[in-house]
Amino acid sequence: MLCEICSANQVSFIISMVLDSGIKELRVCEECATNGMKPEAQHTSLRIEDASLVCSHCHSRYQFEGSDYNTPMLGCPWCYAQFHELLIPLLRKIHGNTKHRGKSALYKKQNYVNTKRQPFSRSSVPIREAEWMQGNGPSFDVVVSSRIRLARNIDGYSFCSIADRSELYEVATTIEEALADIAEFDHSPLRNAYVVDLEDVDDIDRDFLMERHLISRDLAEKRFARRVIIDEKEIISIMLNEEDHVRLQVINSGLQIRQLWELINSIDDRLGNKVNYAFSQDWGFLTACPTNVGTGLRVSIMFHIPALSATKEGKRILSSLANMGYAIRGLYGEGSRATGAFYQISNEATLGQSEEEIIDRMQSVAFQILAREREGQQNLLERNRTKLEDKVFRAYGTLTNARSISSIESMELLSWISLGISLDIISGLNVANVARLLVLTRPAHLQKLEGTELDVPTQNINRAKVIRTILKMYK
Repeated sequence: MLCEICSANQVSFIISMVLDSGIKELRVCEECATNGMKPEAQHTSLRIEDASLVCSHCHSRYQFEGSDYNTPMLGCPWCYAQFHELLIPLLRKIHGNTKHRGKSALYKKQNYVNTKRQPFSRSSVPIREAEWMQGNGPSFDVVVSSRIRLARNIDGYSFCSIADRSELYEVATTIEEALADIAEFDHSPLRNAYVVDLEDVDDIDRDFLMERHLISRDLAEKRFARRVIIDEKEIISIMLNEEDHVRLQVINSGLQIRQLWELINSIDDRLGNKVNYAFSQDWGFLTACPTNVGTGLRVSIMFHIPALSATKEGKRILSSLANMGYAIRGLYGEGSRATGAFYQISNEATLGQSEEEIIDRMQSVAFQILAREREGQQNLLERNRTKLEDKVFRAYGTLTNARSISSIESMELLSWISLGISLDIISGLNVANVARLLVLTRPAHLQKLEGTELDVPTQNINRAKVIRTILKMYK
């Protein structure tokens, strides 16, 4: 429907005008609603109501309030065509662009089916040491881990937020069968992968997987048709029916963005050969939230930057990165705060840049932070070595003798020990042991190791015991 004022643009608002004869509704576009009405209407009392457009396919509503764009959760791939005009200014605000420049999806007449495939084995949640916990990646003293995630949806299905249970189970089965086909290839990284059905595990196991960065908080809090496929090294985890139908994820220690991109890109291409991705030539891979549309690519780097975080200059650098369109979060991503100088930095824009451009920019950011942090560490050492050594050895003394310690305090103290190892203040330890403790001392890990649910005071006692044992074992 065209605007009743300019007769040129599509309707975005319903405006109620209070006149002497009663209330009159006027259907107008965004420009006319925000830039003023016709002269005869300017002296009336106006009230702009939320205009809800409804997708003809999934019947979900697009909410638009005033001149501010709230990021909506869309109901299905068709919503992008239905709400095209409303999405353009929103995407420009989020991504600074409205045109996809990344890789394209492959379209097929029907999904590939291999009746000879071997299904993934079902598994409980095992306790093992993940590859990224071994701390042998490049620049591991500053870059704890690198992680890449791709968001994908299957064409023809509603997004997870509104899909019914039967639809979600069908999506999960389709994706799992396609990935099982991929695992049959020689040297496939998924060859010995297993599936954890989150309906079949308890809260401790769900939290355990989240603490290992194998699933997100969103997936941990959901109950049906939610699965995760994990490879034997815990480098690859593929979440099914989280916010999007598929969240492909790879993680490893140190700065390994390019290597991880090659791995996840190969899995994505093979999966795209077997299922039809929801894809638009203009907007790329279609996602439930427009913040992920386009490449669907999120690169996250976990830094340990005690020198930068302790100075005004370092805080200015982090602030400038946030202003440049990078997200700065804590150890567990969205909703978590930075503790112990551990910061997760990731790209926010996924549309208007190619995957290679996003990788290059994140790599550049990582190199700059690496250089600044190492320079800052040396400055701390040169300015007041005695004070720095005192901080480090007090942290070591507390951790090797404490009988009860909270999660936050342990992270703060482990941060100082890690800095001391990097600067050769403490000998006999390595940074990998600290990285291991950052994971093993989380609440769900402590309960998993004990085999039962623990209250907070008991967790604090067990945490202190684990720290004492590992630090003294390798000293």
